[in-house]
Amino acid sequence: MQTLKSLTALTVALALAAPGIAAAQSAAHDGHAASALEIVLNDGAKWQGDQNMLTGMSAIHATITGNLDAIHAGSLSADAAGGIAADVQKQLDFMVENCVLEPEVDEQFHIVLGEVMAGVAALEAGEVEPGAVTIVQALNAYGEHFEHPDWRMID
Repeated sequence: MQTLKSLTALTVALALAAPGIAAAQSAAHDGHAASALEIVLNDGAKWQGDQNMLTGMSAIHATITGNLDAIHAGSLSADAAGGIAADVQKQLDFMVENCVLEPEVDEQFHIVLGEVMAGVAALEAGEVEPGAVTIVQALNAYGEHFEHPDWRMID
């Protein structure tokens, strides 16, 4: 499992280093500062992914939205945050293991995955709000740049 996490981190780092990607702002979450995600559209259109991407991102979205009230209230324990991090990491691992995206789509998607991974690391460190905000921003950036039927942005 540790090897897979290392491979995931390496894959994301390589995607983040790709040249020629224009910066895009993700939406701020409840007054928190927006972070810059370097994602572009596909000649003005959203990127088309695969079923593995849709499945994994839907599961991450459900995990985060299912815990938003506790996150906003500041009542989510460090143990619960660790559980959320584990659930999200499971989906990240699934998507990386089953990735069959075209190279251009994959490059853009790995930028989103890198942000989600940063949020997972913060959650694992007990930094609940910053971790959750990072994941929410990544999910919203994903929704802005990838075709995903019935995707809902998170306020």
